Amino acid sequence: MNKWLAAAAIAGAAVLFSTPGFAADDEAKTPGEEELSFKEKKDLLTETALEHDIPPEILKAIAFEETGMRQFDDEGNPIRNENDDGGIGMMQVTLNEDDLENRQVDRERLETDTAYNIEVGADLLNEKFEWSGSVIPQVNDGDREVLENWYFAVLAYNGLDRRNDPNENDHTYQDDLYESLADNNLFETDFDLPEFEAQYRDDGNRMWFSEDQLNITTEQTTRSLQMFEEGDKVYSYSKDVSAIRFREEPAVSSREVGEVALYTPLTVEGPLEHDNNIANHFGFYPLYYADIHGYMASTYVREGTVTVFSDVRRQELTEAVGFLEVQDIISGYPDGTFRPNEPIYRRHAASMLSKALGLEVPEDYELKAADMNKDDLGYKAMKTVEYHGFMTGSGENIRPNENMTRAQMASVLAAAFEAKLPADPKAHQFEDVPLDFWNYNAINILYQSGLTNQDPYRPGEDVTRSQFALFLQRAMMMEE
Repeated sequence: MNKWLAAAAIAGAAVLFSTPGFAADDEAKTPGEEELSFKEKKDLLTETALEHDIPPEILKAIAFEETGMRQFDDEGNPIRNENDDGGIGMMQVTLNEDDLENRQVDRERLETDTAYNIEVGADLLNEKFEWSGSVIPQVNDGDREVLENWYFAVLAYNGLDRRNDPNENDHTYQDDLYESLADNNLFETDFDLPEFEAQYRDDGNRMWFSEDQLNITTEQTTRSLQMFEEGDKVYSYSKDVSAIRFREEPAVSSREVGEVALYTPLTVEGPLEHDNNIANHFGFYPLYYADIHGYMASTYVREGTVTVFSDVRRQELTEAVGFLEVQDIISGYPDGTFRPNEPIYRRHAASMLSKALGLEVPEDYELKAADMNKDDLGYKAMKTVEYHGFMTGSGENIRPNENMTRAQMASVLAAAFEAKLPADPKAHQFEDVPLDFWNYNAINILYQSGLTNQDPYRPGEDVTRSQFALFLQRAMMMEE
């Protein structure tokens, strides 16, 4: 797969205007009479994208890739395509005279009205997306909020042409666009772009796709972070920083009013707002945190509900529990507690592990252990981990209601995450785990991989719920 990695940070000054969509210095002017500020253009692009159910990141990236997000040149003339193919304005809308007439598109407004130009561009992009599964491949399930799913619509927006085939050209329109999209939105993840084999008829330049190419999947998917609405429940997240800056105004230059810990539950208070920096395509959501109204960059906002457990205080544990909760691996107790210091039952550990790894088991498989019935609590989870060989107990018993020990946890995690953990670690001399201990290798793997730094390791002690949550989170986040 082709992947683009986001840049680490972009900073810039903010110039704020009170009337989005209109020239800042003259209330009587309309958007078409002069170049708008970058803030106003980003506001318009975002508003139009949301109205058309398009990720704002995509529409802003197209405007940036086509014209540097400009409607007019330095002399005040409408931007036109340098290849003289008829592209007009910020979105380089390219329609012949028949298309203009049939679509009832006003050429003069395309040239002078930025908002209108964006609107027509969004309509054309949506039209290309609707081709998915017929004229162009559908990516994954076609979810409109997934950025990778727009790959072929973006390609078609520029043209189903051989020049946009990455198998024949190192730099294509759509691949360059996704690179700038990653950089300008500060995404902390790779974009997993589709691989495909286009066909060409009679040595022509137009791409065609065979039936077996009309459904393409990517290994990873990236959801838009700019489609949240007022009232949506979200939480703070970053894999690169330990706390998120909370600002007084929607700009990176604005004064900080505090820091928000990761996995803090928040509620969106209004629409996405922007600063005036052309390089910042992310926006800022208005949020309420710790009795303060402020703004957080959209880069660090994720959809989901995180519980504030009354008995979870330590930030490291808060993040681990939040990480597991948003992935539906844990839920806590009905009274709002997590009970971090209680020992974890083997069946609870099995349930968490099964969900974390997405484990499945054949329907006709029955638990081999003799100490559980089908209607017992945790039967499915114990059956699943037994089938995969991660937890088998001893003798004929799997002991679902016994507390898990730290030694047992090491064996389970070393087996479950074998692909991520060191295969041949050097031997560590533990104070309380001799080299001939029954699962020395598993404990040593956890130590050498950095999942624990405890020595003595205390292999016979019960694992608490908080300890298992921390170990599981660390294992899941390790790079393969």
